[in-house]
Amino acid sequence: MRLYFVRHGESEANVTRQFSNKDDEIHPLTARGIEQAEALAEKLRDVPLVELYASPMLRARQTAEILNAPHSLPIQITTALREHDAGDLEGRMDADAWNAYTKLFEQWMAARDLDARMPNGESFNEMRARFVPFISNIVTKYENKDTHILLVGHAGIFHSMLPLIFANVGYTFAYRHILENTGLVVAEQQQDGLVCLEWNGIRLSSTGTIIE
Repeated sequence: MRLYFVRHGESEANVTRQFSNKDDEIHPLTARGIEQAEALAEKLRDVPLVELYASPMLRARQTAEILNAPHSLPIQITTALREHDAGDLEGRMDADAWNAYTKLFEQWMAARDLDARMPNGESFNEMRARFVPFISNIVTKYENKDTHILLVGHAGIFHSMLPLIFANVGYTFAYRHILENTGLVVAEQQQDGLVCLEWNGIRLSSTGTIIE
């Protein structure tokens, strides 16, 4: 089984650097974001996908629709893939807001305060509670099958959650290699669990060594 995790294409909020993680119907893809998704759709055209999941947020749904064009699968919308809720930072685009967001991730990763959150926002543990069981159910459903599944989501949740489920990727690597728009992460079920084969164009061994 292979899982293909894709960050959405460039959205209007990416251009303005605005926190836009609550309203599912605003900040669509830009023209550049559409082009990015179309290029990735061509790259994945011949992958025999059997299921396609997407975050309910507009930018993710639009990306999924473009990626789905060669496959004509039903797009299954799930809140498991929606972006991290940044609480009272929503709508802001100033440097202080982004610094506060960075410090929150430092609380999670360095201090291991996994219940920390922005006011009215979501903690690491709450993200984990919706994301990890969802992936576990997919793995159980397709265990030991030659199955390819596409999942369209967001940078925040992928950088927070993927190191939890991959046997060969840790947080140091993940945060040194931030997923760009339509960045692709490919993982394969192996004997030791889910192994990341490719992270945003970087090929990895089963032990996490970068393959030149």
